[in-house]
Amino acid sequence: MVAIAATTIAYPALQRLTVVEAAPVAAGPPVSEVLGAPAPEPTVPEALAVTLDQVAIERRGVELVSRSLVTRDPAPTCSGVVTSPGRNGRLPASVLCDLWQAPYQDRADAVVTLFALNDDFRAAFGRDLCLTSGYRTLEQQAALRAKKGGLAAPPGTSNHGWGLAIDICESDYTGERGRWLDEVGPVYGWANPPWAHRGGAGPYEPWHWEFTDAVAALESGTGE
Repeated sequence: MVAIAATTIAYPALQRLTVVEAAPVAAGPPVSEVLGAPAPEPTVPEALAVTLDQVAIERRGVELVSRSLVTRDPAPTCSGVVTSPGRNGRLPASVLCDLWQAPYQDRADAVVTLFALNDDFRAAFGRDLCLTSGYRTLEQQAALRAKKGGLAAPPGTSNHGWGLAIDICESDYTGERGRWLDEVGPVYGWANPPWAHRGGAGPYEPWHWEFTDAVAALESGTGE
């Protein structure tokens, strides 16, 4: 009897409960689609993009210069270091290295820089720089002097005898190639010296190019 009364009292209370329905939630994409969706592409502000492009260009330039210095080893035994310069026209074989065009040679330090210049020349024009002379012995300089007269320096005085000069083919010291050499050659330490210019202190020799820093050291007495 007690249990029944308790039930009768409780029931009307349960009927007074109010059920509140939850607001409908918008359906989203399936979980499988969310997990498999690619990440959105990041956007780069225009100003920053320009800066990044410039950095890439500059870095590319550094890489090109770096490769030009190392892609072509002048010779397995050519270190580029000169320990015993010797005498003009009497350079020891140990300081001479072959150039790309036989039978020409020059001093090791000059050859290393000249190969770098030639790499850029070949990249620009599709072939090697054309040469007509490099290092000359005393005998070779004497023979040239006998043939050319005052156009050739006396034996023992030419920078060819120091292995610091080359002569270039006319096809390459004139026209577009000549203008390119005038601009790029000094970057690698090579130039047609002022005395060889038209109106200079010596004979006009646009074909004659020298490794300028080493020549300057010789003339100042700081080199041999």
